Amino acid sequence: MLGSSKGRALVDRMPRERVLTESDGPFAQFDGRSILPWEASFAVLGLSAVWAVQPAEAEQQLAENLMRLGSAPF
Repeated sequence: MLGSSKGRALVDRMPRERVLTESDGPFAQFDGRSILPWEASFAVLGLSAVWAVQPAEAEQQLAENLMRLGSAPF
């Protein structure tokens, strides 16, 4: 999603506190090869660019989002 200008524009409209990452692998491709699940962390760099923050801040936001999801009542 972060690989296109349209995708980045959509991400920019999303509330940061609701964003989580996923790889979409093995269906998503990067540089002509399937993305592996552990490569979802590469999204941090794309998100930090869209959000105009340092990668550490984007990573912290994602961690907080995941923790909040994990503590949500079902």
